Amino acid sequence: MNSVKPGQYFCDVHRTVFGRAAPGLIVRRVFIGTDGYEYAELSSGPDSKDRRTLSTAILRDKRRFLEVSPQGV
Repeated sequence: MNSVKPGQYFCDVHRTVFGRAAPGLIVRRVFIGTDGYEYAELSSGPDSKDRRTLSTAILRDKRRFLEVSPQGV
């Protein structure tokens, strides 16, 4: 499996509730949680305060997320 690294961009494959393309997310950091699983801290932009944490297994699931180029975000 490909590893998730800081600086990568991902986009949700499903559209938002309003039918728009989901915003791209940039990986800020990758860490191991207290449960032993690997997680990625994501934000919607370089300076965004909108942050979320997802399992890297979810990010690698091509049915949920696709890696995109920075221009595609």
